[in-house]
Amino acid sequence: MSELLQQLVEMDLGFQILLGALLLLFFIQLYYYIYYFAAPIRQLKKDITFKSQRPNVSIIVCAQNEQENLKTFIPKLLAQQYNGKFEVVVVNDGSTDDSNDVLERMAQEHSNLKISFLPKAAKYMSRKKMCLSIGIKAATYDVLVFTDADCQPTSKYWLDMIASHHNSQNNVVLGASRLEKIEGLLGNLIDYDNLFSTMQYMGYAICGKPFRGTIRNLSYNKSTYYKAKSFSQHLNLESGEDDIILKDANVQQAAVELREGAITISNRALTPSSYRHTKEQRLDCKKRYKSSIKLSLFVEKASRMLFYLTSLAAIVVLALNEQWVGLSIAFTLFLLRYTTQFFVLYKNSKWLGSPTHPFGQVVFDIFLPIYELYITTIGRIGRKKWEMWRE
Repeated sequence: MSELLQQLVEMDLGFQILLGALLLLFFIQLYYYIYYFAAPIRQLKKDITFKSQRPNVSIIVCAQNEQENLKTFIPKLLAQQYNGKFEVVVVNDGSTDDSNDVLERMAQEHSNLKISFLPKAAKYMSRKKMCLSIGIKAATYDVLVFTDADCQPTSKYWLDMIASHHNSQNNVVLGASRLEKIEGLLGNLIDYDNLFSTMQYMGYAICGKPFRGTIRNLSYNKSTYYKAKSFSQHLNLESGEDDIILKDANVQQAAVELREGAITISNRALTPSSYRHTKEQRLDCKKRYKSSIKLSLFVEKASRMLFYLTSLAAIVVLALNEQWVGLSIAFTLFLLRYTTQFFVLYKNSKWLGSPTHPFGQVVFDIFLPIYELYITTIGRIGRKKWEMWRE
């Protein structure tokens, strides 16, 4: 050990600085993975007790030309085993297929199914927000649970699990959602992106810093909606109904639901174009997060990319200069970070039911920040902003 320290002391100052920078970046990354991203894993080990009585709940679903999904998934929402009253409010977003006929037939059989609509001719930047607002206004009950028309719960107790968190302390509940398996490289990338973002926003919420969720599995009460001024703060954004509303309502605490039966699965078919559009929406919303959240997310991403660059530089430079002790330290730090990341991703993927992609882990980890930087800078050259009014 003393010989190792002696070799480090005798190493050139430039090599020492390189290893010191790598060590600093390693500990920053370790902090994020152990404190934030492993938080859902720690939460799963806790025993949480719930009151037996549940609040009355309105499930809000927006649908546009989703007749097949409505046939398949709305009955699964109506069949939820719930210890309380609940209704399903479906807002038909100007559909031109047979969605309205499908809903009318179901409404004849289910008294707790409500139908509302947003006319196709209505022109808004975010029709989704307008549909949600219509659904919220039509909702009978104070507690609202949101999902999409292309989503299905993984169990008939999904609603019960989500609503079980609502009490005097918790007005917001974050659920998780995954996509049905999409084959190919794009599918693997989307799986990884969804896994990472889920453990990120869940982890931050558990650590007392809620900043986003997913509209495919989200719950809050009407007072949160009105406190956020009914989406009026970000009507110029196409999205934002599942993250910026937390900022606008100044949500300081949010419950998270991690049980397997409370996850929703989306059968949304994503193409490279639609995936890019989704990323653009999310990144536009990210600009409006609280400054502390933006800084924290930036530090994680920047330290991640710098860690990879510094690792590569250290390995190449130290190998070329035959600095074997320094090289072994650089390799060890890289492997320790990879192992920690894999363990945290693997544990989170187990409860989410998502693949881990160990062989693509480093590739996706590097590619996603570069891709996000591209689509927010030179990738927007020649591309129009989203239309203020849709045809």
